[in-house]
Amino acid sequence: MRKILLTVSLVSILFLAQHPPTQPQVLVFRHVTVIDMTGALPKPDMSVVVAGTRITQVGKVDQVSIPKGALLVDASGKFMIPGLWDMHFHFHEIDRSLPLLIANGVTGVRDIGNRPQQIFSWRDQIASGKLLGPRVIACGPIIDGSPPANAPISLVVTNEVEARAAVRQLKAQGAEFLKVYDRLSRDAYFAIVDEAKKQQIPFVGHVPVSITTIEASNAGQKSIEHLGSILEGCSSAETELRNWPAEPMKEGDFSAFPRRIAARGTRMLDTYDETKCLEQAKILARNQTWQVPTLITKQVQTYIDDISKIDDPRLRYSTAAEIEASKPQNAFLSKYRTAEYIVFKKRLFASELQVVGLLHRAGVPFMIGTDAFGSAYVFTGFGVHDELALFVRAGFTPMEALQAATRNPAVFLGELPSQGTVEQGKLANLVLLEANPLENIDNSKKIWGVVLKGRYFSNAQIHSMLASVAKMANP
Repeated sequence: MRKILLTVSLVSILFLAQHPPTQPQVLVFRHVTVIDMTGALPKPDMSVVVAGTRITQVGKVDQVSIPKGALLVDASGKFMIPGLWDMHFHFHEIDRSLPLLIANGVTGVRDIGNRPQQIFSWRDQIASGKLLGPRVIACGPIIDGSPPANAPISLVVTNEVEARAAVRQLKAQGAEFLKVYDRLSRDAYFAIVDEAKKQQIPFVGHVPVSITTIEASNAGQKSIEHLGSILEGCSSAETELRNWPAEPMKEGDFSAFPRRIAARGTRMLDTYDETKCLEQAKILARNQTWQVPTLITKQVQTYIDDISKIDDPRLRYSTAAEIEASKPQNAFLSKYRTAEYIVFKKRLFASELQVVGLLHRAGVPFMIGTDAFGSAYVFTGFGVHDELALFVRAGFTPMEALQAATRNPAVFLGELPSQGTVEQGKLANLVLLEANPLENIDNSKKIWGVVLKGRYFSNAQIHSMLASVAKMANP
């Protein structure tokens, strides 16, 4: 009970201390270097005026009029970028997640699979101002076949009639998009496609095993998560891979599953055909099928043995139970691994980085997403910055990586006129950095201030938020 009361008290104090006033303050950030994310060069010695929830002026310091009574913020030596989005996220709680996201400059989140009553309630409370947090867009439960891969957050459909009903049901419940998943049959998938178009609701998600990545792209799937089955489509043995026999599994022998994955995956990588990959890239680019590769989660799953041995200071924001459950000897995805599976995963991760670069060069659009879901090593909020660094490692320039977390989500959502760049009239979701992220993408982590819907969080407030979260995790 003492821990519950402490958590409630900390959350209440955090909310009361940071909730926006009834009359929004006018803010003026002076002498800041603006990186507006339009692709333009950084603009030094600028003033940015925020009134209410909007940017009202952006210009040279000596050319911007300062409204009477405005709060002046000396941002000399600082760099301003738009607020960041995590376009693949799963809330498992909000007491720690919301402040962690804000403290990391994440002002928008796409929750891409959750319990509907829970996530829609959190989303709506944030939108109404009852909860302080980044904007949330959500799909509710995923749509999967039988048996579902993740039953607690799945809506199961087994035929065309059920698939169409699921689309209508989720839209009525408040879903802003639909997420398709691995075990959908072909008939169910294409029924979802047709009904989603009739209901005018976008569909995103995994590529079910019953179809190919190109079929999903041609069907109009708006985004593909985790790269889908792109590497399978890049293989000269694609037909063989799609008909790979299931390995008999003795009762309790859970290692049979990773053995099969390793055998099939090794064959896939051994038969990689760049010409086929380039052909697929052209189709994905032509269709503008967005990719959200979630590289940070892939990296953690691949190198969990090494990562779990690092004394990462960000672990202070995870509970002891979360850390214990995420260790390689305890997590289901890692404790039954075989030696050949570990070798394959490392080879696969390197190949996926190369494919991300290939797709990007071909004009396929990308967004930043982390697949944060409660793992102690995919850190809420912080993971967006880890993902930015991996995008650069895959061949993006720092500008292109940052656009994948700012401007690109706005384009994807059809909201570029109102957000995604630092320009007059745009929503005032902003991040102030202590160093230039275009010179080194790791500078995106050096957050000095955050503006969320016109509300300014200073460096001191951000540190206070993080300290409160650490106390919640380990009272």
